[in-house]
Amino acid sequence: MSVPERFRAFRIESAAPDHKAGVTEISLGGLSPGEIVIEAAYSSVNYKDALAGSGTGKILRQFPLVGGIDVAGHVVASTDPGFKEGDAVLCTGCGLSETRDGGYSEYVRLEAKWAVPLPAGLTLRESMILGTAGFTAALSL
Repeated sequence: MSVPERFRAFRIESAAPDHKAGVTEISLGGLSPGEIVIEAAYSSVNYKDALAGSGTGKILRQFPLVGGIDVAGHVVASTDPGFKEGDAVLCTGCGLSETRDGGYSEYVRLEAKWAVPLPAGLTLRESMILGTAGFTAALSL
């Protein structure tokens, strides 16, 4: 599968007081670097995303960035031998929507070390329903 030349993403361009954010078209070259590209299926919405997207919180450490602190989808390209096209993966945290582009994009480029193969018995949708908050709660147990 190939990545289209342009695709949609929710990009946060600047912080308050001149906050600017919205859906725009970007290219793969405009995303943060990484060894794998996934076609995003789901990304959750949580408090940090609301703060970042609305410009009311100091979440992003650089601009512009694609919002979304987590993402789940299928690998469409990989230079890492641990992942192949079609693999279902998820990523939560790891600087998404803080220091690198996040999950609110049709395509997301990730460092392979941050991608987690989807656990057996869990769908991509379920992984994002649980989302970062659920993952954090599970780690605390």
